[in-house]
Amino acid sequence: MSKRPPKRKPGAQPGNTNAVKHGLYRRHLDDDGRAAFDEALHIGPANLTQDIAACRERIDRLIKADSDNLDILARMINALARLAATHFHLSGSDTERLTDAMRNVLADIEATLGPDGRSPKGGS
Repeated sequence: MSKRPPKRKPGAQPGNTNAVKHGLYRRHLDDDGRAAFDEALHIGPANLTQDIAACRERIDRLIKADSDNLDILARMINALARLAATHFHLSGSDTERLTDAMRNVLADIEATLGPDGRSPKGGS
């Protein structure tokens, strides 16, 4: 009687990288997007500094383009606060650093909306 190979589990086998090379996300990207995707694969999951910086840049752009759009601005600031808190929890930073980060976020909000909670451009 011949020996049967061990029964395989369904789906991709250990070590299979097809999902990375040909997966759902990657196949819908252009060449620049694929390059950025491949680069992002090598960034540690706990490192959110680039995401935080990108979020801050987008908030700054939004303020310059349309500071009266408070709904989108509030969502972006909320996303920034969540990113900062998540980064804190993943990096094991001390409380003082989180407090400083949150103060910076709140200062950005006040600078954007003004101390009375309204846009400095004279929004409603």
